Amino acid sequence: MTSDRTQIGRLQEKPLGAYLVEAGLITSTQLNMALNEQKGSGKGLGQILVAKGWVEQPIIEYLMAKVVLPERKVGKELFHVDRNDSQNLADRVTTQSHSKLPVREFRFHLSAPKTVRFLLVLVFGLISISLLVQFSLYYLPNYPMRDTVLVPLFNVDGEQNFPALYSCLALLFCAAILAIITHEKKVMGDRYTRYWGALAIIFLFLSLDEILSLHEKTLEPVRTALQTGGIFYFAWVIPASVLVVVFALVFLRFLAHLPTGTRNLFVMAGTIYLAGGLDMEMVNGYYADLYGTESIKYVILVTVEELLEMLCIIVFIYTLLSYMSKYIKGINIQVSASIHDKKFKISV
Repeated sequence: MTSDRTQIGRLQEKPLGAYLVEAGLITSTQLNMALNEQKGSGKGLGQILVAKGWVEQPIIEYLMAKVVLPERKVGKELFHVDRNDSQNLADRVTTQSHSKLPVREFRFHLSAPKTVRFLLVLVFGLISISLLVQFSLYYLPNYPMRDTVLVPLFNVDGEQNFPALYSCLALLFCAAILAIITHEKKVMGDRYTRYWGALAIIFLFLSLDEILSLHEKTLEPVRTALQTGGIFYFAWVIPASVLVVVFALVFLRFLAHLPTGTRNLFVMAGTIYLAGGLDMEMVNGYYADLYGTESIKYVILVTVEELLEMLCIIVFIYTLLSYMSKYIKGINIQVSASIHDKKFKISV
């Protein structure tokens, strides 16, 4: 009897924060930060969590009405919020709030292996189509829409076409993942948060560069100024090489602190990038300076370069997703839409 009373007493005294952590709505780190702020501000825990954007007010109200208050009042049965319930808690609140409105919900789960398999199929599909239309350009008679539609749209060495759009979106995806990691690292107070943030900005710029072809615009001015040729025929590789060295020196400390597996994958992605983005570009420049760019041999060289660059991004995406699955709290991407409002929520 005494044990039961003690257990009931503990249930009645159980704080709101404990319920939120058990439900997986916030992390222990976030709870401690909110409690520390509460001591100095005098605000309620719920107010602080809502102000920081970690929990929505309807969820707290639902939890208080359906779980906390009934448990404190009755005090006889233990209430367990399992993992499945916690993942659907926000959905139930939204559905209850708009019970008279038709709501459609979509869920996406990011898995590193599945994402990589999908991207590999996409990349090799684009590469194959590009090679086919390029071979047809040199070895097959002319056919409808070849020169005006198919080659411009699928040439991996072209601009503002399907391969360029894919590369732009893949780099933007990297930037988005890095931004999510940066946010979580900031919440955790990680000392290397600024490095993750810098990487997010760099990949955002690379994404814009891919679709706008910014680095190609420096080719002629640099070539003219330095009178370059041979392996430096595509003269943008000179400033790019300098930036790579600067990047390596700045991020060396950040790289050293990463877990061994993540660090090795970072190095692998960087090596593939150097082999494709710089080394093959120099080889292509040497060939183009001697023989021009209108040959199937040059097409093959360029295709190898673009393939290596695409594979580099796939390795990097796998690295980031694997890192999040091991060292960052799981991500739940939830999209809810109704007639009157549209709600997008990303929880880390």
